[in-house]
Amino acid sequence: MVYSSPVLFDQSVTIVEKFTVRQNGRKILIISAEPKEADAIQQLIDEINGQIEYELIEVNDEIQLSHVNEILDRQKMGTQLYISAKWEDAVSIFAAAIEAGFSEGEIQTLISGKKKRYVYCLKCYHLQEAAEEETDIICSHCQISLEIGPFFSRERKGYIGYPYNPAFATTN
Repeated sequence: MVYSSPVLFDQSVTIVEKFTVRQNGRKILIISAEPKEADAIQQLIDEINGQIEYELIEVNDEIQLSHVNEILDRQKMGTQLYISAKWEDAVSIFAAAIEAGFSEGEIQTLISGKKKRYVYCLKCYHLQEAAEEETDIICSHCQISLEIGPFFSRERKGYIGYPYNPAFATTN
């Protein structure tokens, strides 16, 4: 069996509606790239209430986002990571966290705005974005009709898109 690193996707177990404190951590690292979620972060800090050491990193621009790797690399085992960001920033921070050795069980992600969903075409191997409610799409690369399967491929970083001929599809 080949190991595939965790990937942040629209149905990821790490995505939460509200941060919750896990008591099994030795330290909490909060990375915020979204000022709109300041209330959610303050609620988390209030809940910690001096019981657990924490560090708050506010990412304001691309330059600081590049320093996130260094911050994640120097964390000790047992650190719980809380990410508050827009989708693109959250994906970057999540990937850097996995690279630094964090597990999905140590990460909670609060997404500000819309999550993105990707579909991988089995015919031409193209990855493209799809709306959350879509069940089938046309591949933007090879123009074939794709039925979006229920399974997410960590290796391909998208839901599997199965080619089909819509003329033979039944409508019930």
